[in-house]
Amino acid sequence: MSARTLPLLFLNLGGEMLYILDQRLRAQSIPGEKARKDEWTDVDRKRVMNDIITTMFNKKFMEELFKPQELYSKKALRTVYDRLAHASIMRLNQASMDKLYDLMTMAFKYQVLLCPRPKDILLVTFNHLDTIKDFICDSPGILNQVDETFRQLIETYSCLSAGEFQLIRQTLLIFFQDMHIRVSIFLKDKVQNSNGRFVLPISGPVPWGTEVPGLIRVFNHNGDEVKRTEFTTDGNYVTPQREGSFDLYGDRVLKLGTNMYSVSRPAETHMSGSSKNLASHAKENTVPNILAKEEMDFLARLLGGLEVKKPGGSETGFRLNLFTTDEEEEHAALTRPEELSYKVINIEATQEPGRRAELSRILGQLEVAEPRPASSGKGEDLLALMDGL
Repeated sequence: MSARTLPLLFLNLGGEMLYILDQRLRAQSIPGEKARKDEWTDVDRKRVMNDIITTMFNKKFMEELFKPQELYSKKALRTVYDRLAHASIMRLNQASMDKLYDLMTMAFKYQVLLCPRPKDILLVTFNHLDTIKDFICDSPGILNQVDETFRQLIETYSCLSAGEFQLIRQTLLIFFQDMHIRVSIFLKDKVQNSNGRFVLPISGPVPWGTEVPGLIRVFNHNGDEVKRTEFTTDGNYVTPQREGSFDLYGDRVLKLGTNMYSVSRPAETHMSGSSKNLASHAKENTVPNILAKEEMDFLARLLGGLEVKKPGGSETGFRLNLFTTDEEEEHAALTRPEELSYKVINIEATQEPGRRAELSRILGQLEVAEPRPASSGKGEDLLALMDGL
């Protein structure tokens, strides 16, 4: 396991989260002069995006995130995304939150699988950050926060060897290996099978610095080439014209990690059979987590840097539905496997003694799963944006 994986995982999943939210908020926005008090406007959308991005790239938060550390459990990391939700006026109920997380994880899993070489995961991350900067192009203060994270990424990862990037990629694939959620966009594009597994292409550009397959060269003990043999391949390979830029600005060349929702497309998620079986047996296979205390200590440090903004005065939170109708959302909440839904956990990490006591108290709650009722109004369902990773 690589101790440098967490920042890449968090930033890429966060980027996918922002893509989805931006698309859904745009789809549900009403012109300001025509909007009722309980309807979204473009001003609301920009405020949500600015609030979440500001919190995501909080300086103290990033400092904790970039410290070398092992990757923590999915439940522990999802708690971080719960906290992020409360940085905005937007609220999701359980079913929409689950759907959002499914879309995030499957999109980034697909990008990791398709990376031509392990180092290109960094280019995927840069693509996410480039698009995030477009969301906040009229907010110089927030842009500086994102640019500072850019610099931290360059400083941290530019000196890593190919072997270290391979270990990062392997760590990410281990994290995603049991996730097989079907996504309509991937199914329609025929890049995902009905069982939730991805179809990997056998054609296209080869990794930068490598040659197109089709030639075997034989060398003698002096290193001199003595024989060449050509062979045919089933794939149609091409050599990339140039390497993507690993600088603060530049052409990334690689398109993985760009916003696939820039053209409005519905994105539905469905659990594959293997995922359902995994969920149904989750309680039977639960093993006490000997790293639970360390995870809680990690979360307390990480969450301590996040400032949660609650609606002030008479202001209420806006509800966002990731489903077509409220009825679909309610049905999804009722049919969601119990083991995949979690309580929102609020962690107060301002004082060390109180923090320890609170962490001990909520330790068992991470395993508790209770479905939440669907919300019927803009400010009634004050649930988290996402039960994170």
